[in-house]
Amino acid sequence: MRVVHISTLHPALDVRIFHKECRTLAAAGHELHLVVRDPPCTELDGVHFHGLPPAMGRRPLRIWSRLRNTYRCAAALRADVYHFHDAELVPVARKLRRDGARVVYDVHEDSPLEVLSLNRGTYAWAKHMAFRMLWRSARRFVDAFVCATPAIARLFPADRTITVHNYPLRREFVHSTAGGADRGDMRIIAYVGIISAIRGAREMVRAMELLPESLNARLMLIGECHPPDFESALRSLPGWGRVEFIHWLPREKLFAQVAKACCGLVMFQPGPNHLEALPNKIFEYMAAGLPIIASDFPLWRSLIEQVRCGVVANPVDAGAISRAIQFVLENPDKADQMSIHGREAVMATFNWEAEGKKLVQLYAGLAARLGITSATSKANWNQPAT
Repeated sequence: MRVVHISTLHPALDVRIFHKECRTLAAAGHELHLVVRDPPCTELDGVHFHGLPPAMGRRPLRIWSRLRNTYRCAAALRADVYHFHDAELVPVARKLRRDGARVVYDVHEDSPLEVLSLNRGTYAWAKHMAFRMLWRSARRFVDAFVCATPAIARLFPADRTITVHNYPLRREFVHSTAGGADRGDMRIIAYVGIISAIRGAREMVRAMELLPESLNARLMLIGECHPPDFESALRSLPGWGRVEFIHWLPREKLFAQVAKACCGLVMFQPGPNHLEALPNKIFEYMAAGLPIIASDFPLWRSLIEQVRCGVVANPVDAGAISRAIQFVLENPDKADQMSIHGREAVMATFNWEAEGKKLVQLYAGLAARLGITSATSKANWNQPAT
């Protein structure tokens, strides 16, 4: 089939959208196009990129301009299936559905809850209600929902919804080690991702202050602060003297940095959008052979206890986080076992290679509903897009 993935908000080389989904579907034989902002090239790994022109005008007009431009670009490709990744694209998807194509909504997060977790006041509630209305509309016409977690999947019609977890790509971790790895004299604790208050950055830095100096521990923060001025607030904390701050890195360099660490932190703060989330960084730490120190949420605790790959701590208590770090650093034999268990679990179960098969099967069902066989599909590929 000719398939077009669309995102107005995610980066062109988003890990879930491009590296996992688009490349998997292209490898399965579909003709893949990706409509995004600022594409890096015209074609990469069998995926054809199409850049969106910049939206014009003030905020309301800019959103309308962005959606209009997206529809025009996507419709011109005359796809069999349009697979969109942002809630704001529901009106675009509805119009494409009326044009006769099938549409798939990839739901990465619980957008209505997320906006309440990040914002307060009248504007947040207005945005929350707007997302709920968009989701209500999507349930009426979308052919299939692809959800990143079971909790999100429960919010959509069961007969049209699958869960495709955002698990790591095994091939990116083939050179990682587990158990007994030489991490050097410095005890490095890693955090990778958005550095913000809601993701526990303050508590992580404060925890470093409470660790005994004899442990020679440092916190390696890799990512970008959100909002940007949040960095100043972190630098004012006494624990910042034990922090190494590294801005975003290309993925190959990122994994080389993470390999220096002896454990990985995931200290999301309590919130309606976090309690049943499954952050990809948990599984990437596991794949990299790092013991995990994670927020003591019931779902996360159950996973970590089941796999035996780390410990949990109260994410709002810097003392509890510090004690958990100290336990891992002072018990290297136990940490080695956590490392081995986590890596083995990812290689066997929690990996994209297993999840990608679900996506390929979904597309096979869509092709059957459209009456497309491999022969007719290849014939359609030769028709130029206008």
